[in-house]
Amino acid sequence: MRRFAATALCILFTAALVPMAKGGPHTAKAKGEFGWIKVWGHGTVDLSGKGTLMLDNLSNLQIKIDGTWGEKTVTADGAEYRHFEGSIHSIGTGQHLQIRGWNLALDAKGDGKVWLQGRGTISIDGGPEQAWPEEQTHAKWLKVKYGNM
Repeated sequence: MRRFAATALCILFTAALVPMAKGGPHTAKAKGEFGWIKVWGHGTVDLSGKGTLMLDNLSNLQIKIDGTWGEKTVTADGAEYRHFEGSIHSIGTGQHLQIRGWNLALDAKGDGKVWLQGRGTISIDGGPEQAWPEEQTHAKWLKVKYGNM
């Protein structure tokens, strides 16, 4: 009877671990020649490019910005960097990050939503690449989710 109980306990423990092993953080990876990337989410975001960088909800984030910029405008809980060239590494919840310009790249891990337009591609969780819509209007966005957002 003890052997059966120990075996059953091992099976239950293993079954509980299998979903955790398969899970892991969800990812969104994008790169673009030009355009606009908006990302809202929870987790880690690396965003880079050349153009205008906009950050909101900074009180919930740990950020590291590497680069140069011409003009910085501070808002209530954010900032806008014009003539930005570089990258940002952000960790936290409720991230609202955007970059509009050239040579764009995104690497996000966690849960979130991404809006894209311009000339580029995005892959969710290592899946097939999707092209962004090149027409840049308020109605033309590729909207994708990663994780449980």
